[in-house]
Amino acid sequence: MPSWNIHIAQTERLLERTGALAKSVRDRNAFLFGCVVPDIFVGYMVPGIADPIPYRITHFAKPEPIPKPREHEFWDTYVAPLLKSSPTGALAAATSIIEERERLNRVHYPQRYRDAEPVVGPGASELSLAPDDVAQSLLDLTLGVWSHLVADTVWNTRVNQYLEAHGGKPCEEFRIKKQGDFDWFGKTLGIVSIPRATDRLYTAATRFGQYPIHKEYVLKTIGVMHEIVRENPGEPDHPPYRLLTEEFFDATFTEVIELTEAGFAARVESPDVPALPLIASC
Repeated sequence: MPSWNIHIAQTERLLERTGALAKSVRDRNAFLFGCVVPDIFVGYMVPGIADPIPYRITHFAKPEPIPKPREHEFWDTYVAPLLKSSPTGALAAATSIIEERERLNRVHYPQRYRDAEPVVGPGASELSLAPDDVAQSLLDLTLGVWSHLVADTVWNTRVNQYLEAHGGKPCEEFRIKKQGDFDWFGKTLGIVSIPRATDRLYTAATRFGQYPIHKEYVLKTIGVMHEIVRENPGEPDHPPYRLLTEEFFDATFTEVIELTEAGFAARVESPDVPALPLIASC
């Protein structure tokens, strides 16, 4: 349901906080990439997917008009085992569209930037393939995937509840209005973050527990993310929503961030207790 600009925006907001999740994520580059992973192989966001994987598998969800991912099952299956190993790899940062523009400006206009400070690229530790560093990246990538499933669970549940409260039901007209509303809301969000394409990220992605994500698809995904960030205006003005409301988007956006943070903190504090759903199904 939420588009990638919404997922990227919620990831940026989570990492800006001083909560348990932001403190735990050491490879922010891998976490950012992970926040879109469940949509890669579904086949509608990234071009050239040779063997699509059904949404019900990538998102742990029943095939229904407004599916609700079972994020707690993903946590127990893929996140919890990695947390037990407690990797302590080196820090790694994502880049931004601002840094990317600055870097390209120096390439295309060298005389103009002759006396300017160079744009800082990734450090040696961010490119490292040491076992602890790759293990850290794999954990943080997997946490990013989990955060995507939490977001989809909350957004889809709240849309379903909104529809029921207003006497509606899933249909083509509803889908068109809903998608248009989400498109406009996503464009109001200011986003700048883009993953770096590094060997450390490639290696972690191929080791993702649910299915390997090979270099070709990592690069294609980063390319799509780059275009989404580059073209996202972040302007608050938009045409009137046709189905949902300003209050709905503001409340649900905030709820996703709060539940992701609270769910992570609670599960880290009680790692031996099976995860319960963060939000009741409807």
